Amino acid sequence: MLDVILVSNYSMKDELKESLQENDVNFYDLMIQDIQHIERYPIDDEYKTIIIQSANAIKKIDSSNNHIYNAEKIYGIGPNCRAWVSKKFSLDCTIPDNDYSSIGLIEKIEKENNALGKTLLLKGIGGKNIIKEYLDDRKINYSVRDVYERVLNRENLDKVIEASKNGAIIIGFIKSSVEPLLDDTRASLKELHFMVLDKSDENIVNENQVKSLTKINDIYDIEALTNALMKINV
Repeated sequence: MLDVILVSNYSMKDELKESLQENDVNFYDLMIQDIQHIERYPIDDEYKTIIIQSANAIKKIDSSNNHIYNAEKIYGIGPNCRAWVSKKFSLDCTIPDNDYSSIGLIEKIEKENNALGKTLLLKGIGGKNIIKEYLDDRKINYSVRDVYERVLNRENLDKVIEASKNGAIIIGFIKSSVEPLLDDTRASLKELHFMVLDKSDENIVNENQVKSLTKINDIYDIEALTNALMKINV
C-alpha cells in the first residue's frame, strides 16, 4: 500500500486519517505551506456585503470585529467558510451550491442577483484575483483586506520528499499547497499520485508531470474521498 500524505490545510483531516487507518493505509499530515495571519481586525467599517475568499481569511479574525454584524450578506467560497462564520459569529454565510471555487461563488452571487453595495473582500496575500476582477468589472465599491500569507515550512517539505521517494499519494487541494513540492528538484514526481480539488478555474497539477492525477469535487465527503484514494492504492 502506498502512503497517503496530506500537504493541504484540511479541517477534516482527523476523520480522513481514521478512515484510511481502517483500510490499513498510513497517513501523514505534513502541510508544506504554513498559514501566517497578519490581520486580526480587517473589518474596519460597515459593509453591506462581505466576501470571504478562503476559510483562512475568517478563522483567525478576532470575534470582537463587531462591524461584521452590520453586513446584510456574507458570502464564502465553501463549507469551511460557512462553518467558521457560524462558529465565531453565529451568522449565516452563503456558499456555492456545489462548485466551491471563485467561479462557483461568482455564479452564486449572480444567481441571487442582489445589489452588493459597499463590499469587503477578505483574502490572503498571493491569492487568486478572480473575485477581485469580477468586482472591478461590475464596478462595485469594494475594499480588499489581505488577512494572511503562506510561509514555506521547509522541515515538512523535506519530510514529504523523504517519505515519498519510493512513491506515495499526495493530497493537495489547491495549487499553492503543492507548488513547493512540484518545484523541488529532489521530488520524484513520476512516482507520485496527486489528488486535487477539481477547480474549473485552476490547473493545479500538470498530469504529464506526475504518476497520476485524480480530481475530486467534494472534499467533505470522507467516504467518497477514501474510496477514491483506495482506487489509486491498488
